[in-house]
Amino acid sequence: MEGTSAVAGISVIDLIHQGWYATYPLILFSVIVTSIVIERVWLLSRLGGAIDSLTVAVCAALEKGDLNAASSLINERMAASPAARVYGALMPMIRKADVEEILECGERRRLDEARLMKRNVWVLGSVAASAPFIGLYGTVIGIIKAFHQMAVMGTGGFAVVAAGISEALVATALGLIVAILALLTFNYLQVKIANLDTLLRVGLGRVIESAALGGVHGPR
Repeated sequence: MEGTSAVAGISVIDLIHQGWYATYPLILFSVIVTSIVIERVWLLSRLGGAIDSLTVAVCAALEKGDLNAASSLINERMAASPAARVYGALMPMIRKADVEEILECGERRRLDEARLMKRNVWVLGSVAASAPFIGLYGTVIGIIKAFHQMAVMGTGGFAVVAAGISEALVATALGLIVAILALLTFNYLQVKIANLDTLLRVGLGRVIESAALGGVHGPR
């Protein structure tokens, strides 16, 4: 009975401390995931409207044949907008290069921006894949300890080894929670980045088309 009372008095925090070899890495993973998600969501959530507005403004200037105005709009947003960096790469060559060269340059720059938008997102995928295994590792170690204690205590020791079983289950639960959160946010960010990349690709085509309509593109 004393063993039963001791086990009943163990809190979840105590179980986390006891299974530190699995729970501490999982807690660290959860902090890393949270930091990456907050930073990426905060950054990417502002880009969709910024890409659209800059594309409309640059296309309007190019259709009027005003390359200087288009360049000024791009330069004003160069530091904050991936669209500005993509379109800015085209401006020096838009008068003298052919369409294929301009498009190739724009595509290279667009892919560079896509890689920047994906920065650290791979960590979420890695955490989603590895967290359940870390939880499983904690589970296996906890069960090994529990059965070892049962062997030492004899048949009457189940109440005492219940703490080891609880420790094992806490590691499993924590691993699953971290993995699910990481997977959901990883998929969300992947879709968000794909949508932004599509906006950049469409915007790139619109800018080149507007330059041709405004008579800006071509040798002078």
